[in-house]
Amino acid sequence: MHCTSIYFFVHPSIINQMAKKLDYEISSKIKDFLSKQTQTKTITDISRSLDIGRNSVAKHLELLKMQGLVEERSVGQAKLWSLTATPFDSDKFGLSIRDRNGRHIYSYGAKALSKFGFDEATFQGKTTSEALGENYQDVDEAALRAIETEQLSICHRFYESKRNKAKVVQYFFPNYDNNGKLTGTISFASISDTN
Repeated sequence: MHCTSIYFFVHPSIINQMAKKLDYEISSKIKDFLSKQTQTKTITDISRSLDIGRNSVAKHLELLKMQGLVEERSVGQAKLWSLTATPFDSDKFGLSIRDRNGRHIYSYGAKALSKFGFDEATFQGKTTSEALGENYQDVDEAALRAIETEQLSICHRFYESKRNKAKVVQYFFPNYDNNGKLTGTISFASISDTN
């Protein structure tokens, strides 16, 4: 028997593109699988159903979790996974609408708020510093800056309560009514656990 070796040079950017495509395809398969389930699934359930290695499934679930697209729930030793209904039904994101004085009219993100022991009523009709104390005045200043300048304003800070501490990035956008009149801000918050 005679063997011949042939070597090909593949540019690293092509390998990176192939890896990204593969990663995207696995993540897509996992999201698609979970979207068709009526109950939460373990990593083993997902791995066996999709014929994808357990370690790959675990890695992709963690990446999807960081994006707020899936959620994990522990029951005993088992980790159960499901799709997040919407990003704002996640413990990673929140939404708030404020009036021209920076007071919360509407807050959405019960899972995110509950991590800190808060709920929508905590902020209703109040500024953040009125609800949580003067240490949070910078959040209100960022909201008011968006109203005054009619430009995006961003606030990076740690939120802390007896229950949790997390880095929160809030993006404040000017909010307008149907007639183009400035009514306050709409803000999106992204929450990163530090525990």
